[in-house]
Amino acid sequence: MSTAAEQAELRSGQLRFSVVIPTADRGPLLRRSLDCVLGQTLPPLEVLLVDNGREAVDPLGFPAGVRVIRTAPRIGPSRARNTGAQAAQGDYVAFLDDDDLWQPDYLQAVAERLRETGADAALGQLMRLDASGQPKPYKLLPETAEGQRRVFHSNPGFGGQNLTIRRDVFLAFGGFDETMPASEDRDLAARLLLAGKRLVPVPRAVAVLCDHGGVRARHNQIRGNWMFIGKHWRKMRAGELYQACKVLLYRRLQVWINR
Repeated sequence: MSTAAEQAELRSGQLRFSVVIPTADRGPLLRRSLDCVLGQTLPPLEVLLVDNGREAVDPLGFPAGVRVIRTAPRIGPSRARNTGAQAAQGDYVAFLDDDDLWQPDYLQAVAERLRETGADAALGQLMRLDASGQPKPYKLLPETAEGQRRVFHSNPGFGGQNLTIRRDVFLAFGGFDETMPASEDRDLAARLLLAGKRLVPVPRAVAVLCDHGGVRARHNQIRGNWMFIGKHWRKMRAGELYQACKVLLYRRLQVWINR
């Protein structure tokens, strides 16, 4: 938990946000995501594009405050996010994927919620575009720590598109686990919860998931689920472990059926 002094500082001070966007060969999709950050009603301190694509991002035309960090190709989203957070200068790091969007008042709503609560991390409302292209509610992290324990068997709304976290807390926890091919977001959430850190939902901060045909391989999901259980099973309740194994078995069966 944040100390009382830290909470008072949050309520009285100006919050400084660094936005980290990992990107890999997204083209126009990246520019769309970048524009939604630059158009925020509460401008961030900086935007860090962690470019790990095969083709380097052309920074021509990027405004001041946008920094491109070029890495080796295809290092993966977890390592890219961690690299951005390490280089960030803000007190908070807000993550966005290079093919998703924030509504214009996203950071403003997050800042207000963090000032109210002094929380360690805030999670926006996830929405997904329907067949007509309209955003519809998808996931929102539960309010209570008890409800948030759903991360032990499913993802209730904690991801790289809607997470804003104190930079010092993120770095102290080692960020996202770079060895996990999937479920790395759930893993970070679980570690924060087990350490007593406070996570708060922000219904007014809307992050829109934009499906465009790129789907993570199912075998990566299975490996990620298996690694998650291996890391956390000792801290999981019997019901949570049962549900997690049930999901893992279902995904294995889907792979077998679709062979």
